[in-house]
Amino acid sequence: MRKLLISVAVATATIAAAVPAAAQDYAQRGDRGDRDWNRGGPGRQAVNELLRDLSRAEQRIDRARGISRREAVGLRNEARQIRFSLNLALRNGINAREFASLRVRVNRLEARVRFERHDRDNRRY
Repeated sequence: MRKLLISVAVATATIAAAVPAAAQDYAQRGDRGDRDWNRGGPGRQAVNELLRDLSRAEQRIDRARGISRREAVGLRNEARQIRFSLNLALRNGINAREFASLRVRVNRLEARVRFERHDRDNRRY
């Protein structure tokens, strides 16, 4: 009985000492994870700028007078796909390649909006 009590006391002491150490290790990893959200990619300011550009393009689609409904639907679908891809990339941490690809897609969307506003054909290309 005595050996059982001693082994229980040793096990309890070991667990009591290990729990705070494990919690501290988890907290340190959480801090490192917060700093490493972008996996070596762009900074938060660049991502926020990309989001602003995408929102601005969506507003231009909604306000444009020279764009037909059909053209606007295609542009909105493209903007929706870009936003979905951006949210997916941000969920797992965005790297430089993903950011560059999204930046190109937003720039192309903005160019298409400008083109559709001034082409005067009211058709989707």
